[in-house]
Amino acid sequence: MKTQFIKEKTDRKGTYIIEGEKKPGNVFSIKRFICMVQPQETEKETEELADFIIEKLSKP
Repeated sequence: MKTQFIKEKTDRKGTYIIEGEKKPGNVFSIKRFICMVQPQETEKETEELADFIIEKLSKP
């Protein structure tokens, strides 16, 4: 399976970026915690920052 980076939104505390693998049966196996993106001015900015980090981590 290929390693993937996902973002997991929390309740007003920020967004976590996690590394792991998708397994059969719609299961995500977590390998390690990467970072927490703290809330920015708006929720949209927080999501954009998390997407930016995932994009940079996913490039070889």
